[in-house]
Amino acid sequence: MRVIRLRKGSVNVVAIKISNQCVKMELPNTKTVDILADVFAEINKWLQIDSSSPESGGYILGYKHVKTGNISLEFITTPLLLDFKTRNNFKIKDPKHQLQIFNAKTKKSFYMGVWHTHPQKIPTPSSIDWNDWYETLESDQSACEYILFLIAGTDGIRVWAGDPLTKQINEIYECEKEGDLYKKI
Repeated sequence: MRVIRLRKGSVNVVAIKISNQCVKMELPNTKTVDILADVFAEINKWLQIDSSSPESGGYILGYKHVKTGNISLEFITTPLLLDFKTRNNFKIKDPKHQLQIFNAKTKKSFYMGVWHTHPQKIPTPSSIDWNDWYETLESDQSACEYILFLIAGTDGIRVWAGDPLTKQINEIYECEKEGDLYKKI
């Protein structure tokens, strides 16, 4: 597993190491979500590496496999001119994000969640993040059972799956591997 472990108090935090490879993660319903390499490559361009970099973010787009119920995340929208960006805050404001979601539907790619950056090595959600995520569970609808929330730190990425029915948000983790191959779930 390409993970980074960080101890925060009595809790071990596990993050995905940022690389340009596909990552398979297990959802709470035991289905999987594949985050394709293009998603990581694009997020990598927006990391808050230096002290002047603002928070960045956007929407996550992908699709649900009809036969397996597994999810693939294949695109993200990226910060646009009218978005609100500061060192420690990002808000999607530019209507062109919605246009990108609409256009992605022609490629059979749909809204799956949101992503943003933090200036931490391994990101920890803020109270603002948690509040925003719970509001998102109330207002948004994705193309699968969950709404996905991704935070990219400078060294690692963490992902959460929110269930709009139960209003529970759980962190999800990379599937177990043997060598370079994922084990079958």
